[in-house]
Amino acid sequence: MTHSSSKLKFLKTVKERHYFDQHQKVLVALSGGIDSMTLFNWLYEFQETLAIELGIVHINHGLREASENEEKQIRKLGNDLAVPVYVARFTGEFTEQNARDFRYRFFQETMEKNAYTALVTAHHKGDLVETVLMRQITGRPLRSLQGIKECQPFASGELIRPLLDFSKTDFDAPVFYEDQTNFGLDYFRNRVRNQLIPEMTEENPRFSEAIADLSSEIKKAMTVITDNIQSLGVIGDTVDLTLFLKQSPSLQHFILQEYLTKFSDIQMSKAQFADLLLILNRHQQYRSELNKDYIFVKNHENFYIEKKPKSLDDDWSNYLEILSENPHDSSYFQIDLPQNGKIEIRRRRPHDVILINGNHKSLRKYFIEKHVSLEKRQNFLILVENNVYGIANLVCSDLSKALKNDKMRRTLWVKPILREEKVENA
Repeated sequence: MTHSSSKLKFLKTVKERHYFDQHQKVLVALSGGIDSMTLFNWLYEFQETLAIELGIVHINHGLREASENEEKQIRKLGNDLAVPVYVARFTGEFTEQNARDFRYRFFQETMEKNAYTALVTAHHKGDLVETVLMRQITGRPLRSLQGIKECQPFASGELIRPLLDFSKTDFDAPVFYEDQTNFGLDYFRNRVRNQLIPEMTEENPRFSEAIADLSSEIKKAMTVITDNIQSLGVIGDTVDLTLFLKQSPSLQHFILQEYLTKFSDIQMSKAQFADLLLILNRHQQYRSELNKDYIFVKNHENFYIEKKPKSLDDDWSNYLEILSENPHDSSYFQIDLPQNGKIEIRRRRPHDVILINGNHKSLRKYFIEKHVSLEKRQNFLILVENNVYGIANLVCSDLSKALKNDKMRRTLWVKPILREEKVENA
């Protein structure tokens, strides 16, 4: 393909896929390499046709002597063409992941501060092939082998990668800056690009095309799987456990995977994933931390992931309204206590027992037998002299019931306080 035909193919692709139909201000991530310089040149040439206004964003990683000159030339390019340029200098320990996180944080800040609704990057077919191979080598799941998304939500708008159908040989920027660190073997991506792919290409000259085709086929297969899952109606804010358990083990695997895509900041190992599938197929309820931010919850009807609440507050006055006079309101939980003895209100402890129907039972056993929800298991206990007289808003023990007709008793009326943070999480 000639460079002029590549440019026309680009314009045709952008129009047919409606990349910029909903965007006026477009921010171009410009590293200075031939791919991003070509992308900027093409967009600048067609900006009137596409009805867009461009901006440039550049990160100076400061790893090479040439970095200063490249930043200077990119600033000059923007000034000469009257295109705004936004530059940040990388700070901190340099790793591939740290650098990527820094870039995208700055991209996001720049978009939001300057009202850009689209960020455009120059990822091309070579990047897609490298990404698929890197994910395959590190054992990532099938859905990750779809490669790089053309479009996805980002910051205040959208991240668009319009060059994924183009190879590096299609690019024609007359001026660009070659990053010499790209040719070393210090980083994983470089080793894949400069060592693995050339070796595989000796075996199959169309190796890169074969990987790109495989990625495309996986994307189609995942579309079929996802459409099938959506047609079941099994996933909402929670996952319907009854419907989930009716599916084959293979489909259960992909349903759980699909649900987890809602939580991009959860990184789960294969062992963790396999454990969750086993837990979901057991009868017991379950609640456990996934990481420092999230909790996995399974009850008898559904399962879901929720943000970890702040540490449970042991001060009952933040959770309960307790009255000693009858409010004549059926929404209050009534509990009778002996006239004398120290009243204690606290959360449950491992060896707490309750007297129910003449039998002493551990709270754990009682909760399991009565299918008490995991949330209600956190309700406060009401004790007198270390004996459990009841669980607030849940049940009175035999000790409390025996006092119903005793004139020498204390009665409390208990009601939960609706907390704002609980309403927000509902």
